[in-house]
Amino acid sequence: MSKDEKQLPDSWGGRMKEWGGGDFTFLSSDGEAITFIVVGLPQQLESMYKGKKQKRIGCPVVTDTGYQLFICGTRVARKLSKFEKQFETTAFMVVRHGAEGDVNCKYDVKPLPEKETYSALMKIKEQDFKHEMIAESVLASTEVMQS
Repeated sequence: MSKDEKQLPDSWGGRMKEWGGGDFTFLSSDGEAITFIVVGLPQQLESMYKGKKQKRIGCPVVTDTGYQLFICGTRVARKLSKFEKQFETTAFMVVRHGAEGDVNCKYDVKPLPEKETYSALMKIKEQDFKHEMIAESVLASTEVMQS
């Protein structure tokens, strides 16, 4: 290995962080779900979809795999905002219902009553999350959504 080549991390997660794109997620398939706690304020993003600019919302969350910027439409973000008073005490689940590419798909947004889920995600937050990660994930997601 030449001195210009960098030693790659010895894990999937490490390599994905090295290669980028690992700090944000979308729900794109029917039945796909995400369970999370909210860890920051929403971020407004712009994307290109079929040649048109669209507004998206980046929701800073912690899932069972660590920090993610959950990118969704304004409808989902508005549904989630109705639970803002519970963000400090409750985990949430969002489930997509609709085929890939269906702009009229439905999303279920619901708080999870199990305190164990919230506690487990808080432990992950304490180990994995730093507020600077939000700006980094917004930048990474913007690059992907503009292409």
